[in-house]
This record gives sequence, C-alpha cells and structure tokens, in this order.
Amino acid sequence: AWSLWCEEKGTEFIDPFLKDGASTSDQMLRCLHIGFLCIQEHAATRPTMSRVVLMLGNVSFVLPLPTQPAVIGENAAESSVRRSSFIRPVASEGST
Repeated sequence: AWSLWCEEKGTEFIDPFLKDGASTSDQMLRCLHIGFLCIQEHAATRPTMSRVVLMLGNVSFVLPLPTQPAVIGENAAESSVRRSSFIRPVASEGST
C-alpha cells in the first residue's frame, strides 16, 4: 500500500469491486491517507482519535503528509520479535 501511495497509484490498492466512481475512490484514498497517519513511527505525530473522526467527517480538513510507516518491509518473524519485546511477564500469585 505504501509503495503504491508513493507512486501516486493508491487507487490500485482499492478492491475493484468496491470502486463505483470517482467520489468513492476519493473517499477511500482519504481513508488510506488517514490510515498512514495513524501508523506513524512516533506516537506524537499520530492523530488522536478525535482528530481522526474530524478528518473522516470533514473533507475540507487538509491532511498532513504522512512519512513512511515504521513497519514497512518488516517480515512476520521481525514483527513477532518486535511485538514480543513489548510484552512484560506478569508474576502469578504466589510466585516471587
């Protein structure tokens, strides 16, 4: 999706069955754009949920340009390692 976005071919990412006109394609591209904003590497650059709702509901709201998401090109094994590094074991009752 990111590669197509960068090549200005984001509409190729949309399932042809869902495309029924320019208006729908524009709406889907806007959703894709907002999705990229939501997966930015640094949490401080991601929009809040209230801002996402505003972006989705107001087409005149100018969207900032997203930067490349942090997980682009990561394979399943790398993704699993990344997720497990954030998991902290919880001590069960009676253990020390």
